[in-house]
Amino acid sequence: MTLEEFIALFPSPNTRRAIEIASQDAAYLVAYNKENGSLACSAFTNKPEDWPDNIVAIWSRVPKSRTMQALDLVSDEGLTVYAAAKQVGVNQSAVHRALKRRDGKDICPSCGQVMRAFA
Repeated sequence: MTLEEFIALFPSPNTRRAIEIASQDAAYLVAYNKENGSLACSAFTNKPEDWPDNIVAIWSRVPKSRTMQALDLVSDEGLTVYAAAKQVGVNQSAVHRALKRRDGKDICPSCGQVMRAFA
C-alpha cells in the first residue's frame, strides 16, 4: 500500500495532513477501527511488537523483499512466475515456494503477507 492510498482512507483533510506529517518520521503507520467504529491511526518509528486490534491497513517505509515484489507482479499484473522472477531478479523457485506457502491461507490486504494467528 502506498502512502497516498493509506492517507486516502481518512475522510478529514486535517487528519490526512497530520498523517502526512507523521509519516516523515515513522517507519510504520497503522489504521485501525476504534471501539466506537471510527478510524484511527498510530505511527511507529520501529516495528511494533504489539499491533493495535482491528487493523484496517498498514503502511511501511520498509521496502518489500524481491520475492514479495514478484508475488505482486504475478497477482496484480498477471505476469507469469518466470517473468516476474526475472523482472525483480530472483529465482523462480523462490516465487513458487512463496505461492505454495500462501495457498489456502488468509493474506493481509495491506502488506501481502500470510496472516498468522497470535496466541
